[in-house]
Amino acid sequence: MLERYTAPAIDGLARRFNIAPGHDAPIGEPVRLRRWGLLAPWRGHGGVRPPPIRTAPLDEIARTPVLARARRCVVYGDGWFAKAKLGKASHAWWIHGATGFAGLCTTHKDDGIEAFAIVVVPAPPELARFTDALPAGAWRDDGTPSPIAWRATEISRWFEDLAHDDERCIAPLANPAQGSLF
Repeated sequence: MLERYTAPAIDGLARRFNIAPGHDAPIGEPVRLRRWGLLAPWRGHGGVRPPPIRTAPLDEIARTPVLARARRCVVYGDGWFAKAKLGKASHAWWIHGATGFAGLCTTHKDDGIEAFAIVVVPAPPELARFTDALPAGAWRDDGTPSPIAWRATEISRWFEDLAHDDERCIAPLANPAQGSLF
């Protein structure tokens, strides 16, 4: 599950090392900061709104009205965080290699704030131990996501604290000469 990601420096905006749902992050052309997480247009029992929509499965976009009505955008992201078990212990990983993710953005009438969701696709076999879905590459002119050559680097758990937004979030663990997983 995509819970946090990193973004490159772009158009005078500083590099981000720990973007979480609800944070403002760079999207689109022209580049602008917008909230990660679309407000659901429905309310449940007692008028309670469900959690924001932070990911949009590519194969669900056409069947989900709120996603189908949203505009395509690029989300400036270059990696995301995952955890995977190795033996009995859970290890943290920074999965990176993108230049941008496919996104959907819209403005909800209740709050007037433009927000976005990241489009996700099924994980290929080499990434299946980290997640079942991962960010799709930025939109191509034909409306399909571009491929991404992902790399995995084992990192510390520094990123787990939302107050941390610095290079230590993605610093390789152990001996950097060992390279990455793939």
